[in-house]
Amino acid sequence: MKKVLVFIMAIYSLIAVQGQQFSFQMFFTDASGHKDTITLGYDSLATDGIDSFLGETNIISMPIDSELDVRITNEWKNRTWFSIHGTYHTKKQIVFYSCPTLAHDHIQTIDVHTNHWPVTATWESSLFSDTCRNGTVFTSVDPGGWWDTGSPSDLKRQILLSNDSVTFSSNTNGGFSKVYGYINGLDTISVFWQTFANESILHTLSSDILVEDNVITVFPNHALSNISMQIPPKFGTINCIQIFSSTGQKVMTTETSNDINISILDKGLYVLLISIKKGEKLRTRMIKE
Repeated sequence: MKKVLVFIMAIYSLIAVQGQQFSFQMFFTDASGHKDTITLGYDSLATDGIDSFLGETNIISMPIDSELDVRITNEWKNRTWFSIHGTYHTKKQIVFYSCPTLAHDHIQTIDVHTNHWPVTATWESSLFSDTCRNGTVFTSVDPGGWWDTGSPSDLKRQILLSNDSVTFSSNTNGGFSKVYGYINGLDTISVFWQTFANESILHTLSSDILVEDNVITVFPNHALSNISMQIPPKFGTINCIQIFSSTGQKVMTTETSNDINISILDKGLYVLLISIKKGEKLRTRMIKE
């Protein structure tokens, strides 16, 4: 029996060594000198949850450190998309990513709690020179707004290839927003995001948006299968509508604004970029259930 267990452990170890294609560490230090470390990476065998064979451990039951605590969680995704709490917290998260495809829709959410902002993050930038990950980013911008919106934090967008460190403020500066943070007991958690990608992700969304979403009506929103939209008559006729995933990947283009079939899309947050025939562009968001 002992020999069988040793054999099984050896097989799991071999899978972990061969399957784990890339990983790196991010080191965090707050303004009072408290430190924490997380490990992020990708693997062709990884799932969205906790993969024990890759060394991941769910620490959701552990209390948040009263000084500095950095975790990779699914709190933001679950709370934003499904109105439920997260199911895992971890210090190590390996996601699926297969280069050179644009399979970077498994964004890793990095949750930071500290009473001592700003926080400095450091990493080894030379690890990101590979064309599969030279667009890897750490950002405070909501993925639904890459890259045409801002954020409460001054982090904005940090390309990991460009620098070895960044010092940044809370993503709940200027008032709490559930887009950029959440409350865990008595603790306010700032949410940030990281994703592996090639450099194409840096240029996916248009930067010349003239009108934001408050003039556009999308119904229903949240939607299961079909949506329609209305814009004020002063904007004229819609030329086309492009739908982007939360990572900025274009997933659909249509020339109609009525009864758009979105049933093939995965659940989640999407950005709609609406081009008007006279040249203006409008932007709004919708949630696919």
